[in-house]
Amino acid sequence: MTGLLVFAVVPADSVDRIALASADGFPPGLGIVEAAKFAAVVGAAPDGNLKGRDRTALLPWLLTSQKVIDHLLARGPVLPVAFGTVLESADRTRHMLEAGTPVLRAAFEEIASCYEMNLSVRWPLDVVIAEVLAGFSPALRAAAGRPEARNEAARQALATALAEGVERQRRRVRLRAAEHLQAVAQDLVLSAPVEPEGVFDMALLLNPRAAEDLDGALATLDREFENRLAFRLVGPLAPYSFASVQVHLAPQAAVANAWDVLGLAPGAAVAALKTAYHHALRRVHPDLVPDGVGDAEVEPADDTEGMRVLTAAYRILEAEFAPVSVRRQETEPLA
Repeated sequence: MTGLLVFAVVPADSVDRIALASADGFPPGLGIVEAAKFAAVVGAAPDGNLKGRDRTALLPWLLTSQKVIDHLLARGPVLPVAFGTVLESADRTRHMLEAGTPVLRAAFEEIASCYEMNLSVRWPLDVVIAEVLAGFSPALRAAAGRPEARNEAARQALATALAEGVERQRRRVRLRAAEHLQAVAQDLVLSAPVEPEGVFDMALLLNPRAAEDLDGALATLDREFENRLAFRLVGPLAPYSFASVQVHLAPQAAVANAWDVLGLAPGAAVAALKTAYHHALRRVHPDLVPDGVGDAEVEPADDTEGMRVLTAAYRILEAEFAPVSVRRQETEPLA
């Protein structure tokens, strides 16, 4: 059994099952699993799932996933699920939705009808370097340019000063961009650019009314820096950087084994789970159970493997009560 590949979670009333199943270019078997006023959009998982595959093999699935999510985004708010998430069955998917309802509801309330735009800003690096160099003293530039070996230290000093000067300029643009964009975006995530010509990359969380405001903010920024910045916008996208659903459910067989390890009947309450775990730890924890306590039922005090097994079982069952979390990408500092 290959299971279900989970693409996204949406409000149940925002998805059309028939339109989803009949759309061109979507994976076969695409459908929805509903529970607790939510719908998980799922498809048949590939044999062997997607973990461990190289990027070439993953690319068609990435494109398919984006196409599905774009379709959903045109019809209402979307919580994208971490790429490659597979659940065993529709029952496990419904459990994810039901037990994860508080987290999912809070995430939908936070993003409302917002979408993400990805902004990349570039500049002419050679011009920036020339301007930074022009600000250095003639003596420093002359010493660094001489071929004598004894001036290697001067050349290194110039290279360091140049890198610091370019980074100061980059920070200045980032700070001004943030001032303009924070006024129009609900939230933003800054990341360092990969290319040398990059000034910054930024994910923006926007509501639909902010499109014109975003254009105006970028135009103002462009004028401020004398039309030397190049902007690249990609979107609208689902809010990957701000609310990506992570699913923590273990396979059903592992769940059944975990109940056995902790000596509980399947479906026991979370309070009973915590009590059973703490009592079990007292039998194996080297600090709580010293040698020679005289209790025949107490396991050896150095049973660290027993602790590991108990803790792993507890984590598996803990996820049954809190099966999802919502990840927000960390942001780089502006300054």
